[in-house]
Amino acid sequence: MWQSIRSLLFQTPCPLCQKPSKDQFCRDCTGQILSHRLPPHLRQWQGNFPRFVWGQYEGQLRRALTVMKFEQQPGIGLWLGEQLAEQWLQQPQAKFKILPQVVPIPLNNRKQAQRGFNQAERIAAGFCRLTRYPLHPQALQRPKDTQALFGLSPGDRQRELQSALVTGPGFNTHQPWLILDDIITTGTTALEAHRVMEQRGAKVMGIVAIATPSFSRPTELGQR
Repeated sequence: MWQSIRSLLFQTPCPLCQKPSKDQFCRDCTGQILSHRLPPHLRQWQGNFPRFVWGQYEGQLRRALTVMKFEQQPGIGLWLGEQLAEQWLQQPQAKFKILPQVVPIPLNNRKQAQRGFNQAERIAAGFCRLTRYPLHPQALQRPKDTQALFGLSPGDRQRELQSALVTGPGFNTHQPWLILDDIITTGTTALEAHRVMEQRGAKVMGIVAIATPSFSRPTELGQR
């Protein structure tokens, strides 16, 4: 009887459906999120700037990312980062002689102040907790307040991101880097981060992300 009472006392509402849960999500929502994992052949670690993506941006995975960002649920990011790490560590490319450093794609100061946290940094924290890779959340910064890139032409995206990203505290060229983001769509922001870091002499191995809405152009990040 005490175990039943104790179990109820330590349960919290699932942030997606409000059912009592002992974990980050209830069992049903966890299963629905995990159902959006991509099969191994779609994770695409290839090209000049390879990417590794955990899942398809739809259903409860999309909702989890939305709730994290707009309902102040940074704990979701830690959980997603751990799921990303578990899949990443099973891949051949995760076997390094020198551990890579991880930098999340930054938010500008205004947006981060409004949200209270950077969702990519929370995912990176969960990712690094399992992988034990060094995390440098300030190594990239975003002084320019850019507009949303969705819907812009490729040329407009590049112009919008011009001078938007700079290196910051923690940036170094001693070890290779992995860039981490929550959602990767066209890859324009990731490519700009890659360009800025390599221009400063760093080696960037690729980008890891939780979700992508489409794999219609699988080699896009390998193209300049």
